[in-house]
Amino acid sequence: MKAYPVILAALLAATTAATPAASSTTSITVSGTGTVTAVPTVATVNVAVVTTDDNASTAVARNSATYDRVAAAIERLGIDKHDISLRYYNVSYNPRPNPMPSNPPAYAQYGYTVTRSFEVRTSAIGKAGTVIDTATAAGATQINGVNFGLADPSAAKAKATANAVADARTKAQQVAAAAGLRITGIRSISLDGIGSIEPVQMMAAPVARLATTLNPGDLNVSSSVTIVFTATR
Repeated sequence: MKAYPVILAALLAATTAATPAASSTTSITVSGTGTVTAVPTVATVNVAVVTTDDNASTAVARNSATYDRVAAAIERLGIDKHDISLRYYNVSYNPRPNPMPSNPPAYAQYGYTVTRSFEVRTSAIGKAGTVIDTATAAGATQINGVNFGLADPSAAKAKATANAVADARTKAQQVAAAAGLRITGIRSISLDGIGSIEPVQMMAAPVARLATTLNPGDLNVSSSVTIVFTATR
């Protein structure tokens, strides 16, 4: 009976010796970026109609009439009216100076100025130049630029994010190898930039009697992540 405590103590000692020491875990935090190129699938033309008159009602009426004419001409290109959207409308007043300067600036406009800007969106990329020419021929006074983008950027965003994660993992593995460690898992992931798109922007200056030609090129879709990896020896 007295031998039992001795045997039990020996068993406990053997069990303790067989239990491996807990390995220490190290955190490695890295940032990854991913970029993909994509062909634009939609063009947006920014058009403006500006009218000025000494009478506010006349300036407004002229602006509305010009806009209606421009919009109708654009719709005849096969662009739906719902793809023509108002972006800015303003009526301002600039009184004539008294006395009037002998040499007023050439750009000076006195009276009521009505400014209306609107966007024309089309999935027919090749029509962007035609929209510009049609709008100016119908009375538009300004073309404030053209943006080329993606109608559905989800696939490009997903690919850019996958590339960002792969980039972060590669960096973490390089750091771990340099420190004599191996990656064992991921503790956390944060998306710093989810598929941001760098649109192609062009300033268009149509020339009378000449067709406007635009070459948008490719888009860059990018994403960035911060990942905390776990590593051990």
